[in-house]
Amino acid sequence: MPVIRHRTAPNPDGCRWCGVQAGNHGRRYVSSHGMHTWERPTNAQRLARMRARRTNRKEN
Repeated sequence: MPVIRHRTAPNPDGCRWCGVQAGNHGRRYVSSHGMHTWERPTNAQRLARMRARRTNRKEN
């Protein structure tokens, strides 16, 4: 799976490839996957994003 770096963890329901919400997505380009439309994140991605957001809240 390609690695995408974000300043903060993407929303758990954001696109599988770029993390952008479905309502704001349209067609997007990321170098790791190319041009794409919104795609549902995997369960593992959702869990990792939720954990990362929780960790960020605790640190701030």
